[in-house]
Amino acid sequence: MAQTINTRVTRTDARRKVTGAATYAADEIPAGMLHGALACSSIAVGTVTSINTSVAEAEPGVVAVYTHETLPDYKTVKGFYAGGPGSASFWPMEGTEIRYAGQPVAYVVAETAAAARRGADLVEVSYEEGESRIHMTPDDSFVVGAGEDSDGMILDQGDLQAGLDSAAQSVDMTFTTPFQHHNPMEMFAATAEWRGDRLTVWMPSQSVRTLRAGIAGAYGLPETSVRVISSFVGGAFGSKAGITPYTMLTIAAAKGVGAPVRLIVTRPQMYTVATFRPESEQKFRLGADAEGRLTAFEHIETAQTSQFDMVVNAGTHITRAMYACPNIRTEQRLSRSDTNTGGFMRAPNEMQTFWGLESAMDELAWKLEMDPVELRRVNDAREHPTEGVPFSSRSLMESYDAVAQSFGWADRGREVGSMTDGDWLVGYGCATATYPTNILASNARVRMQASGNAYIALAAHDVGTGTYTIMAQVAAARLGVPVEAVDVVMGEASFPVAPISGGSTTAASAGSAVHDGCMKIAQQVATRVSAMSEGPLSGVDPAQVTLDDGTLRGPNGQSQSLAEALSMLPEGEVEVIGEFRHPALTNELVAATFKGGYGTAGPVTPDFAMFAFGAEMAEVHIHRYTHEIRVPRLHGAFAAGTWLNRKTAHSQLLGGMVWGIGSALHEVTETDSARSRFLNANIAEYLIPVNADIREVRVEMLEEQDDYVNPLGVKGIGELGIVGTAAAIGNAVYHATGTRLTSLPIRMSDLVST
Repeated sequence: MAQTINTRVTRTDARRKVTGAATYAADEIPAGMLHGALACSSIAVGTVTSINTSVAEAEPGVVAVYTHETLPDYKTVKGFYAGGPGSASFWPMEGTEIRYAGQPVAYVVAETAAAARRGADLVEVSYEEGESRIHMTPDDSFVVGAGEDSDGMILDQGDLQAGLDSAAQSVDMTFTTPFQHHNPMEMFAATAEWRGDRLTVWMPSQSVRTLRAGIAGAYGLPETSVRVISSFVGGAFGSKAGITPYTMLTIAAAKGVGAPVRLIVTRPQMYTVATFRPESEQKFRLGADAEGRLTAFEHIETAQTSQFDMVVNAGTHITRAMYACPNIRTEQRLSRSDTNTGGFMRAPNEMQTFWGLESAMDELAWKLEMDPVELRRVNDAREHPTEGVPFSSRSLMESYDAVAQSFGWADRGREVGSMTDGDWLVGYGCATATYPTNILASNARVRMQASGNAYIALAAHDVGTGTYTIMAQVAAARLGVPVEAVDVVMGEASFPVAPISGGSTTAASAGSAVHDGCMKIAQQVATRVSAMSEGPLSGVDPAQVTLDDGTLRGPNGQSQSLAEALSMLPEGEVEVIGEFRHPALTNELVAATFKGGYGTAGPVTPDFAMFAFGAEMAEVHIHRYTHEIRVPRLHGAFAAGTWLNRKTAHSQLLGGMVWGIGSALHEVTETDSARSRFLNANIAEYLIPVNADIREVRVEMLEEQDDYVNPLGVKGIGELGIVGTAAAIGNAVYHATGTRLTSLPIRMSDLVST
């Protein structure tokens, strides 16, 4: 049987996607379905003083217009950052209070989508407007966990000031990142259908189990009375992780009108009715001796949050894991402003913190007159600098060596501004990438038949990353059947428990559950055929039988294919529940996952620290007179344990690097500071890279073995590729121009004085 792991396998769902056969949430049209639309607030802070719905209700096709006074049986759940499944703890349309611009204030149901949107436009709302502030104020921030060192949010190790005083060179720099929004290709949507006390919800989700548990709990229903279906997801990046107000509003509206209701959120509304990447400030003080060894490391991160939630995506936990240093101080701070609650956006901590960390490391290298790669080599850590446990595997410098060879780093000019190409200034920059390996429990139903066909079912999700294919590959490799013979079904909450598709966890956790199911099938079959009077494995101790590429092998060379052994059983098939329970997962964490929560262990356990690593190098060209910025080359080398599918993994890493170019040069949610509103709430003005912006992007995938992280040796990669890109580009800009830029995105106007 051909090897299916660590190879290039075309997506098993590719034909369905390109032919339109793949069914997304908004494609479902239950009989008698009506359409929903949101009317949203035009102010950021204040009170609704009156709502006139008469004109909207008179619009042809409009069936109902719901407000905070009329919406029936509207339920809410606790917010994520308060320990619940909701995207935020404040729920609009529970009263008259306005807490952010774009907050839903009315829900219109109509016979057509067009009529619903016309009705929403005709809802007349009067407000008493208060003062608001959309941007964070670091000087008015507060420390997370002050006085109690909550979950490592404040850390002091060694003597920071002594480390700074003894340094041959030091840097003291502040970096900022802006608001950004996810903008997945698939719009936010929800369709709800009640049949008595039974509810079905179709919506693009990163956690159907969380949705089902939260909705059932809110309505006091058994989970078996709630179906949540999300067979395919057209991109999410963190925006479809929790239960949003538009979901619960749609469920309530469907109950109110007594018919199924589908809501497709408009693109401008997607900027306010779900989460986003909060803006941040990163303060770094680094000191090093003359040989480049760090003597002091301080990182104070201040992140924006809403007035009603503490969005703690602790970037300092990751930066302090990177480099060896005896004196480390980190602090996590928050600053409140008048927006909806932010949340996870691909590489939610690492993207903005490594923009600061890797830029500061580059500045330190220039001050030391040292190669930036060698500075990282001198400070490479074999154990976690603050936790004192070894890394389960760490191929950071192997990544730098590989990308330096590919990129031609040795050809880099040693002086600022020393490289040109006609009227273009040329610069090279490098930066580290990392992503923590998070662990969650997972189950999977695995069935194999004597025909060689296999069936996999689990409540995981394919958010565009190729999960259907990965699960089929794992089963095919273990059972010894072609990938095409494995039928994988996912995206329904009634299937066996699988974790949220976030934090780059799905392939490792869910794939390990599939692996376990295959091994259990082999164990059961071996036990039964060994008890038979005839056959190659008759009389063999089943505990000594191993499974090798679909072949059962006894201790003395006996062997039989799993399919042949299955054919000897009367029923000709075996079905089991595979389980993944890493030793670091406590019973409480496993129980949290099974209740629809987030029972995550790692990246640091009592035995090891678990991270994927990479290195990125960028070449930038900056026109001497127009200051136009181009990135003709971007190379990355990455190590993340076992590569399950080299084709989809390459795509994930390359896509992350392209997104990183966007974060560096294009992407920002512009604001109207006076009115606390997001301005460029569309794809036309929210700039992202297009084909002309992307030239040569090269990805190298290094081999790495890690026997601790999970049975497959897999680390997450979905978010790894974006982490180092912005800093690599910013460092290249400095090499070309001598201008050290500290705010994203980098714009032509930032270089006018160069």
